[in-house]
Amino acid sequence: MAAVLSFDISSGGIAAAFYNSALEPSGFNQKEWRLQLDEAGAASIPAETVIAAFRETIASLQSTTPANVIDAVSIASFMHNCVVLDAAGRPLTPVYTWLDRRGEDGMEFVRARMGTGFHERTGCRFHPMFPVFKLASLYLADPGLIARAAMVVSVKALLVHKLTGVWAEDHGMASASGLFNIREGNWDTELLSLIGIRREVLPAVAGREQVIGTVSSEAAVEFGIPAGTPVVNGSGDGFLATLGSACTRPDRIAMTLGTSGSARQTLGNAVLDPGAGTFCYRAGDQSYLLGCATSNGGNVLDWGRSLFPNAGNEARPNVPIFLPFLHGERSPDWNPRLMASWHGLSSLHTLADLAQSVLEGVVFNLAQYVEILQRVSNRKPDAIVLSGNGFLERSAARVLAAVVNAQVRMPLAPGLATLRGAAICAFPALGLEVPALHTELVPRVEDSRLRDRFEKFKVLRANAGEL
Repeated sequence: MAAVLSFDISSGGIAAAFYNSALEPSGFNQKEWRLQLDEAGAASIPAETVIAAFRETIASLQSTTPANVIDAVSIASFMHNCVVLDAAGRPLTPVYTWLDRRGEDGMEFVRARMGTGFHERTGCRFHPMFPVFKLASLYLADPGLIARAAMVVSVKALLVHKLTGVWAEDHGMASASGLFNIREGNWDTELLSLIGIRREVLPAVAGREQVIGTVSSEAAVEFGIPAGTPVVNGSGDGFLATLGSACTRPDRIAMTLGTSGSARQTLGNAVLDPGAGTFCYRAGDQSYLLGCATSNGGNVLDWGRSLFPNAGNEARPNVPIFLPFLHGERSPDWNPRLMASWHGLSSLHTLADLAQSVLEGVVFNLAQYVEILQRVSNRKPDAIVLSGNGFLERSAARVLAAVVNAQVRMPLAPGLATLRGAAICAFPALGLEVPALHTELVPRVEDSRLRDRFEKFKVLRANAGEL
């Protein structure tokens, strides 16, 4: 049986597991960290923290589930991150995460010079989370720092380099940076010139299934992975959760509810609709990921549980409507200044009602994305496949199934979709076929009041910027 060492690096930590040729996981292990936050909107991680946690995760995994042979290593990481390194490989910046709200001045600098052409070239949107705007802000504030940059990379590319000594990026992570021309399939030279980034400081771009190199003898000592082990390029978590959810066809939508949330549809061509609020990233040579993303997913559910820990489950039929924008919002507005609000709230509502409204608000937001994707792609999905630990709360899946016009299917382990997708990336190099993903149908409960609340949610959502 093959053994693929698979990693999922999130904004909150690192998870790892071994996957065999039947795509069965073993030895799951994880290390968490805390983001560095401040009132200016920072949400970053020191690169040294990531590297140390990577090392510790491998050691813990090896101590509990030793593998006699590791056939390949594959890494997934959270999207929209970057770190700037000097010529000695030392970080000049922390790792900027998608939660980092800094970069508005850089965003306006690019907007004033590229306008709608930015979306048409990159498939990205004007929102501070994209690395291109962090880099533009650095360029405006300190051109000397950008001039000293020897590499600008994602955290995934940094770890692949630590293992192999090779700098490489995949199409997905490159595309999610906002620096990549999705039509040309390469870094956008005009955009790079605009913000003072030299082309040579960015890694070469290769497919996510490509073997980038092998673990060096130095890395074998540092990280405990045998020298000579092949290292596959891997990709971003959204791309690999889509792959791990078996949603590589247009008739299936992958939906993730983790810290954040998203709905994604794989297409064979780029679909760019400036007015729809969708993103479109290049996933590979001939594939694209059309999607919508929210900054308000499991983080909002956690907030609700912290406010209403003893709410119980007896919500009444007429709960208020909650717009869940505690962290601004991405799709379809791409407005970091949106705020959360309750509507139809009265003194008769209970803690259980409020807790239920928070859950519904998060799920309604994702359900609306399904309608947007169908309209933009002109492809009706037959099924929505769920992933992310947020869907371990089964009531979330049941609410979704009640309001969307497609089958909703739940894998046995929705929280492991990204790890599974990372392992799948290694299968072609190992000559292995990918086993089918087993899912269960989430029963559709007919609830007219729930659907009515969803329709009201969409009306309120459309006017959220004016509330």
